[in-house]
Amino acid sequence: MEAGSVTEAARNLGVSQPAVSKMLRQFERDLGFQAFAREKGRLSATGEAIALYNEVERAFVSLDYLQRFARDLRGLRQGHLVVGATYAASTGWLPGVVSRFLQEFPGLSASLQVMQSPKVAQAVATGHVDLGIVQFGLKGQQVHQAHLLSVEAVCVLPPGHRLAERKCVRPTDFQNERFIALATVDRYRNQLDTLLQDRGVTRRIQIDTPLASTACAFVIEGMGIAVIDRLSAEDNRYRGIVIRPFLPRIIEDLIVVTPVRHPVSRIAGAFIGHLHRHCPSGHRPASEVRQIV
Repeated sequence: MEAGSVTEAARNLGVSQPAVSKMLRQFERDLGFQAFAREKGRLSATGEAIALYNEVERAFVSLDYLQRFARDLRGLRQGHLVVGATYAASTGWLPGVVSRFLQEFPGLSASLQVMQSPKVAQAVATGHVDLGIVQFGLKGQQVHQAHLLSVEAVCVLPPGHRLAERKCVRPTDFQNERFIALATVDRYRNQLDTLLQDRGVTRRIQIDTPLASTACAFVIEGMGIAVIDRLSAEDNRYRGIVIRPFLPRIIEDLIVVTPVRHPVSRIAGAFIGHLHRHCPSGHRPASEVRQIV
């Protein structure tokens, strides 16, 4: 079809003219219809041959596209990443990490799904997300768990508050203070509640909210003080809040979870490496990766 004659086709293929003629005869037997009309020693394509040639061209174009798509996947120039994360991680530093990753690989796209830690692990185990970031270790979940970093709790105060003059804040400082508390399921709050109860400290919970960023907004409005994770506090410093260390230290781990049932994708693996390289400064990174099934 492209060479215009059997002789030219044979030359292009590097075979003899009789070999090409034999291939054509076999080809037509396999098709079950005549592909070329033979007139005065010349071949002319039938309508059926032209229609078949057009389909073959489309098939080759599709194969070329698939090859290019596979190369793009290999080079992280094509693909979609789905990350599940807790509220604490997703409302703070994580969007910046994801943004830098997409800037490094502009051909990729991403989804960030926010949910509680057990739901994140379940989504990873069932394949609904590629990887997850949870706030604590999970037992009984079919996922690999690898420590990312440890984050301490800090006290968040409005400007001019009496405790803003302290270098650090302790449980006894909260006696009768108006307080913005995190949700009852939050592990920072649970540890703080236990500390205050053990020391006989009574605080006045004015408002409770599941989001640390909302707690900071209430703090700057003068509704009380709060104890939240340092990552969220630093991300909300622009509001004008005052951040002070809290003693004794309350520390929670951020953990990366990946599926057990199938290998991590190239995109997810690259993003995990990116996460470790961009751990927020001032926090304790993992000294080693622990995998727990």
